[in-house]
Amino acid sequence: MSLKLKQFRIKAGLTQAKLAKAVGVSQPNYQRWESGAAPIPEDKLKKLTEVLQVGVDTLLGRHAPVHAGFYDESAGEDLNYYGEVSIHFQGGGKPLLLSITDGECSRLYRDLQRNSTFVTVESLANQTAIIRKQAIADLYFSSEAYDDYGPEHRDYEGHVLLQMPDTRDWEIVEALSDGDENVLSEYSTDDVRRVSEAVMITDDQYEVLLAEGRIRPENLEREKNKNQEETRKIFNMATNLKYQLSNGRQRSVLNMGAEEIFEAFYKFFDFDGNIDDDLVILSIEGAHRIAFINKAALDYIIIPTHRLNQGRIEVEGKMLDEIG
Repeated sequence: MSLKLKQFRIKAGLTQAKLAKAVGVSQPNYQRWESGAAPIPEDKLKKLTEVLQVGVDTLLGRHAPVHAGFYDESAGEDLNYYGEVSIHFQGGGKPLLLSITDGECSRLYRDLQRNSTFVTVESLANQTAIIRKQAIADLYFSSEAYDDYGPEHRDYEGHVLLQMPDTRDWEIVEALSDGDENVLSEYSTDDVRRVSEAVMITDDQYEVLLAEGRIRPENLEREKNKNQEETRKIFNMATNLKYQLSNGRQRSVLNMGAEEIFEAFYKFFDFDGNIDDDLVILSIEGAHRIAFINKAALDYIIIPTHRLNQGRIEVEGKMLDEIG
């Protein structure tokens, strides 16, 4: 499936039929492009980029990777690294640590002072956190990423030192974690290699590190175990939805579809953090497992950002199709 083509069509507010008409083909013909069943002819690709107002490489998901700027205002507030925000909770659960941009720092600072039940914040590592304000004991903004990140600095178990803001890269991470060659084939080999090297270390790389004396032979297994644990955390950030209850208990949810994720949580983003419903409903593994979560018993929920975005695209796409 040409995921990027579908995403840009929906962002433009176009049904398949309308976009097909705009580029001069039938809807079934266009649908074959979007599903990946047929290649897009060069002349039609050019027309698609004109209608959708994106470059060819961007439309095909082959644009240059998006990188965070580090104390570089030219990167823009939504890509320039601010530092960390650490949140500690009244119920005694594990504190939360997120690497954020200047833009997220400003938004969170503002939203904490508004009359809302929840605040949301997006990290530079694919984490969209929904935080219940009344659960917060204290919150620290640290613009210089101090080593201690405020109190209880040894308790930030899930934090990884990774700033990777491109959701496309996290689609690759998810495919790497699942071993999904079909998804990986949609990306250039250079992008897959670049992301792989950012999240894991291969045996060939260990051989180089040993040869260069950067790892001692007697420390090799310890280094492998440490790095494998870091890779596991990164894979979890791409695939798992996690939440913490006010009693400190944590839950991790696997196998939840992107559309189901969006349906469960869109009100937190589209209703300014004021939610009337008492319960969040999670459809896990379709109808096989369903969880109801009391909002008043939550500290936070963390959602993989790229999965949330995919869910929004899927839901908006269905709405467009119904209107069409």
